[in-house]
Amino acid sequence: MATITRILSKKLTRIIGMEFRLTSANKAFVIITLIGPFLIVAVSVLPSLLAMRGSGTAKLAVTGTQEEFVREITPALENSGVQLVHVGETEEELRKAVLEGEIDGYLVIPGNPLEIESIEYITSGGTNFQLLGTIQGIIGNIIVTRRLAREGLDPSRVGFIMRQPQIITKRVSRQSGQTENQDFMTIMFTGIAFTMLIYMTVLLYSQSIARSVLTEKTSKTVEIMLSSVNAKELLFGKILGKAIASLLQYAVWIVMALIFLRILKPLVNLNLSIAGGAESILYLVVFFLLAFFLYSSAYAALGAASEDEQHLGQLSWPMIFFLVLPMVMVGAIATNPGAPFVVALSFFPMTAPIVMFQRVIMGSPAGYEILICIVILFISILGMIIFSAKIFRIGLLMTGKRFSLKEILRWLKYR
Repeated sequence: MATITRILSKKLTRIIGMEFRLTSANKAFVIITLIGPFLIVAVSVLPSLLAMRGSGTAKLAVTGTQEEFVREITPALENSGVQLVHVGETEEELRKAVLEGEIDGYLVIPGNPLEIESIEYITSGGTNFQLLGTIQGIIGNIIVTRRLAREGLDPSRVGFIMRQPQIITKRVSRQSGQTENQDFMTIMFTGIAFTMLIYMTVLLYSQSIARSVLTEKTSKTVEIMLSSVNAKELLFGKILGKAIASLLQYAVWIVMALIFLRILKPLVNLNLSIAGGAESILYLVVFFLLAFFLYSSAYAALGAASEDEQHLGQLSWPMIFFLVLPMVMVGAIATNPGAPFVVALSFFPMTAPIVMFQRVIMGSPAGYEILICIVILFISILGMIIFSAKIFRIGLLMTGKRFSLKEILRWLKYR
């Protein structure tokens, strides 16, 4: 009861309001709120989209083979975005055209295409493996088809014989128990973008709290503040004020995302959607808040225990490691979310918010696993706040020495 009274005290409310205003009225906050979603998409999704939309688009020339074969492969290549052009007869002329940028490269198909074992592709830039795959698939299929026809098979049957069946991926929904279509690229893009969003916002807000505490400590402002409020009220006020500001920011981002998907998406002709819809957005907010309270309370304590910015960076490297680990493993988690190591990370408190969220997007965890993870995080947040409150109270007034992380943890013994 005393704790509830303290949380609802007027002093705490004022600190929350002050921290919220300092955060939300900041120009950087407004700019990040407005352009944040576009930066996330640019970093996590846009490169893949551009690679997909630009794959196989090139101007090429062909030399060394029969004109009849060139005419045969031209329509199929053009349907895949590869344009065949004539810029010269000799390889010297073609190399000059490549260097001058008239064409992206040229193919050397020596002699009779039915008898060859390899084709050379000459270019001046980096190797575009998607383009090479397109060329190899189209020309290879045509050559094999002609070889089979030469052996007496009906050309109309050759295409059917060589046609590979399409694999349509579906998954069983844990909620309805029914099978549903699984658009892997949509799930992948949603997982990467939302994971990047949690990572960046948790890191930025946590470091912001730590720097705010450190600035007040080094400027001696905190000594004046502690004459009016106690250390716990100051700690909780800073965390809750930032939390409200972060929720406002997320609300703006969600509205912007919905506007983009409903109105702007058809105009720019991008086939984008959010895997899981409103449920994914709800999980995004839940796991962000869990990660925010866990890391912000830890960073606040580290900021109070630090002597300067460099010391803060040295003390916070374990936090950075646990935040970066899920980002490094995002590909492995997306392709195999049920792997034992991934499951273990989804229950380990410091990595659980991001890894479990990734597993939720991929449709891997059962309902009880999500519940267990949330319970573990609630308990971990409570423990982290208790520990951080002790370090915060002692560290605010400890100056003149750079304490190691081991020495700081000893402060937990003090009452």
